[in-house]
Amino acid sequence: MKGTVKLNREFRYAYNRGKKVVTPALVMHCYKNRTSTTKYGITASTAIGKAHLRNRAKRLIREAYRGFAPRIKGGMNIIFAARVKTASASLETVKNAMNECFEKAGLFKDENN
Repeated sequence: MKGTVKLNREFRYAYNRGKKVVTPALVMHCYKNRTSTTKYGITASTAIGKAHLRNRAKRLIREAYRGFAPRIKGGMNIIFAARVKTASASLETVKNAMNECFEKAGLFKDENN
């Protein structure tokens, strides 16, 4: 986890031009950046609920990503958008959803490299 996406224009670019993968617990937007490092960002809208639920959803996503970070290809910006189910889900559910997102988007490094 080398960096995080913080700029509004990076989030907008991901939403408008990035690849979108949807699961019941998570939405992922990703696109290639111009560096060799992978950055990630997390959003949680007020539709999820009050602040403590949004914070829980972000903590779950952050912890799930921590386990996948070494296996992700370099040079990507990844945005995770929490859904209503994320706040009440277990860490295992979020990890499974994230694994599904990464597989659909083809973001895992090749095993033989």
